[in-house]
Amino acid sequence: MTRPAPIRSLGAAHLPTLVLLHGFMGCGDDWRRTARLLSDRYHCLLPDLPGHGSQPLPADLDFEGYCEWFWRQLAPLLPARIALAGYSMGGRIAAWLATRHPESIAALVLEGAHPGLETEAERRARRRHDENWATRLAREPWPRVLEDWYRQPVFADLAPARREAFIRVRSAQDPATLARVLRATSLSGQPDLRPGLAGLTCPRVFIAGAQDTKFSALGQALADTCTGLELVKLDGLGHNCHAQDPGQVAAVMERVCHPMHFTQTSTASS
Repeated sequence: MTRPAPIRSLGAAHLPTLVLLHGFMGCGDDWRRTARLLSDRYHCLLPDLPGHGSQPLPADLDFEGYCEWFWRQLAPLLPARIALAGYSMGGRIAAWLATRHPESIAALVLEGAHPGLETEAERRARRRHDENWATRLAREPWPRVLEDWYRQPVFADLAPARREAFIRVRSAQDPATLARVLRATSLSGQPDLRPGLAGLTCPRVFIAGAQDTKFSALGQALADTCTGLELVKLDGLGHNCHAQDPGQVAAVMERVCHPMHFTQTSTASS
């Protein structure tokens, strides 16, 4: 059985623990610049998600199975309470984990993360969309697929140099494994997490770039229905805020993940 690879970390182990989850095709190092700004106050853990980098990916996982398998590998390495942050796919995983393990979550930070589809028609459309990409990942030339991936509307704000940098870094991943990840973690198979997020009592914040109109709107709708969840729109930024301006994102995290929350008991409200 393949053992999970070691997790990158920044900051002293005695500090409050902040776990940062990357997006699809990414790796833990995507959060490194943000973590450096926080490492004097937090023990920042930057894991690779299953199927990314050198991390194994068990067969036949659905969304909940993927999240729970990851949690079983991660939890033994954690203190009793952590702050949890995630971007895009990593944010969806963070949201699911927070709703399933609220006693472990001191604060939750979601960046550009979809809370879940609400209708069967939306799920069917997303299933077709993701299956098309998974097929391309498994069969077509990798550089071409990467180029097309980063020309999707959600990445429209990317400057050419940043797009090329993303493609260069992502090209080290294995596309066949990423196809399996996409099928496992498809938004079409994710439950609607809005009720669970509304029931949490820990501090919660949703970060969206103001130029990312889709996720700004999703964040606003989520804040409107989840009492206590804060929406922060960052001016001049698009979908991947922490890559564009790690300082602004780190400042939000430092404000939300206050040390006092790590010693309180957090649960889901009934």
